[in-house]
Amino acid sequence: MNWLHTTAFIIGYYLKRAHWLSLDVVAGAMLTHTIAQRMPDGHGKVSWASTLLVGIAVFAIYVADRLLDNRKSRKVDTQRHRFHAQHEPMLLKILAGLGVVGLVCLFWLPKGMFIVGLTLAVLVLGYLVVIFKTTLTDGFQLFKEPIVALIYTAGVWWTALSASAETPWESKVFMGLFGLVAFQNLLLFSWFESFDMEEGYTLAIAWGTETVSKILMWISISVCAVATVVLFSTTYRYCVRAAITVSVMSLANDYLKRKSASVLPNERYRWLGDGVFFFTLWLV
Repeated sequence: MNWLHTTAFIIGYYLKRAHWLSLDVVAGAMLTHTIAQRMPDGHGKVSWASTLLVGIAVFAIYVADRLLDNRKSRKVDTQRHRFHAQHEPMLLKILAGLGVVGLVCLFWLPKGMFIVGLTLAVLVLGYLVVIFKTTLTDGFQLFKEPIVALIYTAGVWWTALSASAETPWESKVFMGLFGLVAFQNLLLFSWFESFDMEEGYTLAIAWGTETVSKILMWISISVCAVATVVLFSTTYRYCVRAAITVSVMSLANDYLKRKSASVLPNERYRWLGDGVFFFTLWLV
């Protein structure tokens, strides 16, 4: 049985480091981007170049954000930040290599996506500059969750919809619903972090954990209500499946909050929270 323990240890070792690199978030973004392109009937043309670029962009943003955190006078001391600091030279080389791959992908990118992507790139660059110049006690940190959710939604959905001549109403609704789930997910992490954070500010600390708890619940109710309307209004079976999926994702976020006692130790909520976006696998 020793080989089983060894195999489990090796798998756990690499999974943990993949999580520290936010590769689960990257995969979730690429899956969601694929779904957005398949809307509304599930047979929409999927651009491999844009899907790959979304993954590269999400990975680069998360890595750059942590590398910039490590260069601040008041560093964020977490396992993932220490991991990024330890492997910074290698990560910079990987980012440079992915940058070259991204430039090559631009030749296969639809024109509409290129314009939207360029706009988002400028906005993200400005966001990273502002984040680098702020400290843990700056009020701007309070807007981090909604801003990240907006950037994520725009990068995943807006780019996908920009390639189509016409955007069906279902796609617009699902862009809003997935955006709400992304914000709920980030707000949930903020809620969990507030129990351990000794200094600094998050939305959960600013608004209070009870208020944030109610907001998380109402997001689930809103997502499920709107998804139900879509379920009975759409003529596309693919959208019916998507409505069920986004509802389950939102309810799963709320369930994690209710099971806080068991998922808070060792930051299990991060693994499970990021894993919520893998519910979309059956739509790909």
